[in-house]
Amino acid sequence: MMNKNKITALALVACFCTGYSNAAEANNDLDVFKLDDIVVTATRTKLAAKEVPNSVEVITKEDIKNIGAGNVKEALRLATNVNLPEATGTGNSLSIRGSVTNDVLVLINGRRAAGEGFGQMISVNTYALERINLSSVERIEVLRGPAGALYGADAAAGVINVITRRADKPGFSVGAMSNSREMSNWYRFDSGKNGKLSAVLDANFTKVRRFQWEDAMMTRYYGPKQNYNLNLEYEMDKDNSVALYTEYDKQNLQYQINGMSSLNKYKSERKTVGLIYAGKSEKSNYTFGTSYSELDKKSGMAATKEYKFWNFEARDTIETAENNRLTVGTEYRADMTPVSGIDKRTGQYALYVHDEYRLGDKLLLIPSVRYDHHDTYGSHTSPSIGATYFLTDNSRFKVSYGSGYRAPSTTELYSIGTGGAMSIGGNENLKPEKSKGYEISYEQEGKTTAGKLTYFNNKKRDQISVEHIGSDYHYVNIGRSETEGIEVELKKELAAGLMLSGNYEYLDAFNKETNSRLSYSARNTYTVKLSYTEPVKKEWNVTMWNRWFSDYNVSGKNYSLNTFNFVVNKNFGEHYNVYAGLDNIFDKKNTPMRYAGRIWRVGAEMNF
Repeated sequence: MMNKNKITALALVACFCTGYSNAAEANNDLDVFKLDDIVVTATRTKLAAKEVPNSVEVITKEDIKNIGAGNVKEALRLATNVNLPEATGTGNSLSIRGSVTNDVLVLINGRRAAGEGFGQMISVNTYALERINLSSVERIEVLRGPAGALYGADAAAGVINVITRRADKPGFSVGAMSNSREMSNWYRFDSGKNGKLSAVLDANFTKVRRFQWEDAMMTRYYGPKQNYNLNLEYEMDKDNSVALYTEYDKQNLQYQINGMSSLNKYKSERKTVGLIYAGKSEKSNYTFGTSYSELDKKSGMAATKEYKFWNFEARDTIETAENNRLTVGTEYRADMTPVSGIDKRTGQYALYVHDEYRLGDKLLLIPSVRYDHHDTYGSHTSPSIGATYFLTDNSRFKVSYGSGYRAPSTTELYSIGTGGAMSIGGNENLKPEKSKGYEISYEQEGKTTAGKLTYFNNKKRDQISVEHIGSDYHYVNIGRSETEGIEVELKKELAAGLMLSGNYEYLDAFNKETNSRLSYSARNTYTVKLSYTEPVKKEWNVTMWNRWFSDYNVSGKNYSLNTFNFVVNKNFGEHYNVYAGLDNIFDKKNTPMRYAGRIWRVGAEMNF
């Protein structure tokens, strides 16, 4: 079945490319549909998205506003081949192209932060998303496919990089939002550039409402959360600057277990501080950065756990010739994680090289390689290579191969099992999970239309699983999985201010050991979005979208669901905005897929 699907997908790519290539020649003299996004996540350098061989999606501040997102997780809900189903108690799963949860690396401005350090069953990366103030977000870049050659561990399926706003001009913002699941208010102060110094201070206060799934033994975590961010930047001269950033967030949540009258507490507190120096010369751009992050967490009657993370990185991008740009970098990380009452420390260092080589006007070749050494499981090398071939100014072929891995967590390595189903013993002999994948795509832009078709295939081995050995459970390397599929992305400007876009995703995600489909993956996903912005004063925006899932697998059972959603935004001049919307208007419910029915949302923001 997998081979038939592969043949079908490749045939679709060939047909799409042939037909669209002819259209490219015919439309070569037309005004091109604008796709001018500059991205940094795919190469760690500034490069136009249409040049990057990998699949990269940019979610702008305007996109986030138009769909009425209340947090970063909601901002990702229409991203291509990204899935974030809720867990029954806390957190979400996070998947790119059918991956398991912790194969997706979450970054804030290209940086890691302290996490909980658990294994693959805990949604550690979505906790990081929950700790980001949405009002400070400038854009989100989603890189689909293995990215170990640039980022090392935990980027086996892709990277989500949340990029925050800088203090470009003086201003003050205040806003509030409420929906069926939570309410929040936020504040932001921008100093603008005051001589050589600029500063940004923002704060967010959120209250999560009580909610429980029908099949859950407990409520989801609910209660107050808050976070604060302060960023200072000092421009020494036009070529050199130093930035200091601090982050603080605190959660004081609770949950209730069925049959118990008392409430259980969940508290967390995270503090981060970092320093970045950036400089440039005629043919070189270099950065040196260090950060320290500390997370304290307490759940129920358990003792407070303290997680610490320290990182240092140096990187230099050198223009070695007019047609060549070389990036070299090094990184060191140290983690401390409490496991079975003992603080375990691990360290690792890395070296990486990345090259962007242009062969004439038609071909861009990008090879990369990274070497990581971990003081427990040893060394790992992650290569990648990608190429973009420009058929015309408006059409191009792309192909890329990448590799990645997920390092065993400290819990998986060192936890002490005590017997029983809820206790799992660590295994210091665990190897990293290894992934490799490739993709082939074709892109085309016309006067009012843009399209992309992609075929991808990813394979994973040495997957870490739990095995019953004797009377105990232990972590072991036994699993293999494979995901493959196609992605169709289309945009069409129907009239001034009226944009139609649509995605189709076909996904086969299989556990190769059991020959069964992976949970929380839909074989077919269809999305159609229509957005209208009043073209003269741009005071109104109406965005509506419909999403269909078919053959959505949960624990061996298939489900289908169709939801219709809309949001209306109204601007009052340049300083005021209000919005209102409904998700799942027709109140469709499906507990296994984590759809609880209709969700309302309203919000307002003032900018001075």
